[in-house]
Amino acid sequence: MVSCSGRSSPRNTKRLAFGIALLAASSAFAAPAPPASSDGSASARFAARYEAALLPPADGPPFLRPCGVTTDFQGNVFVVDSGNHRILQYDAKGAFVFAFGGYGWNDGELSSPTDACAREGFRLLVADAGNERVQQFDIGDMSPEGSAFPFREGTGFAGEALVRPSRLDVDSEGRMYVSDSLCHCIWVFTPTGDLVNRLGGLGSEPSRLRDPGGVAVGGEGRVYVADSGNRRVQVYDVLGNWRSSWGAPDDSLFIEPTGIDVGEEEVVYVADRGAAKILLFSSEGRLIFSFGGRGDGPGSFRAPVDLALASEGRIYVVDQERGTVERYRLVRDDAEPR
Repeated sequence: MVSCSGRSSPRNTKRLAFGIALLAASSAFAAPAPPASSDGSASARFAARYEAALLPPADGPPFLRPCGVTTDFQGNVFVVDSGNHRILQYDAKGAFVFAFGGYGWNDGELSSPTDACAREGFRLLVADAGNERVQQFDIGDMSPEGSAFPFREGTGFAGEALVRPSRLDVDSEGRMYVSDSLCHCIWVFTPTGDLVNRLGGLGSEPSRLRDPGGVAVGGEGRVYVADSGNRRVQVYDVLGNWRSSWGAPDDSLFIEPTGIDVGEEEVVYVADRGAAKILLFSSEGRLIFSFGGRGDGPGSFRAPVDLALASEGRIYVVDQERGTVERYRLVRDDAEPR
């Protein structure tokens, strides 16, 4: 029986090493949406161009139920390969660098990891879901030594605990936002692991969550949550106060939103697993553009569960059912309204 309190703690490190993976590039395009804009002042036309796929190393297993992807300030990409209990790093050009993790419960080992966040430079945070914890890895010297973040018994939980950490993000102050799909909430921790807030709680009313997926922090500390079970996106302010919702359990805007990220001009990107699409919204919740649709070729998806933004309009999309991680480039052409 699980609850939202009580946990165990991990020990020791383990690292896996693999060979080189190459990119497979293409010039296929996803169809652009009709002209739209976030503020109504001008038309904006978008197209999503498929560029390449990240490949697992040739001397290792293929991706197995990949769950998450994140990028850092240098353009490196980290893929969460849940079924193989590992994290794979690629450089900005898509070349494989190394992998680490491996199944286990000691420090540095992983059990069905679900997400990662590399937005603090040399620190990679991993949602180690099967072990009910978040781990920290030092990625600055390209030879990570996995160590449990101070999420251990008696430290930093104020009597609470992670049960099923599914997604996470970090704000500009280093605070960590961890989505817990079984507690139906977002836990908020200080950079040193002290629990300071809890957003949501089981329910379908405004501010409540049901099986939350992705969480992303945008401008002015706004927190965007993919409220998967309620088929909507929820928005909270920096203090944790509920501000708005996009979609609803009986609405058709979303089917199963799972991944979320925030880009320039506070554009919010949502991976909708159920609709097999990537959707872009203004910060007020206006749909700007979408691409994808069910299929097997580049520009189509079967179960896009997560995404991560990179420079120059690039988007990495994890399709769990197809076992792929693909890179797209979003092209935008603005024009004065006619």
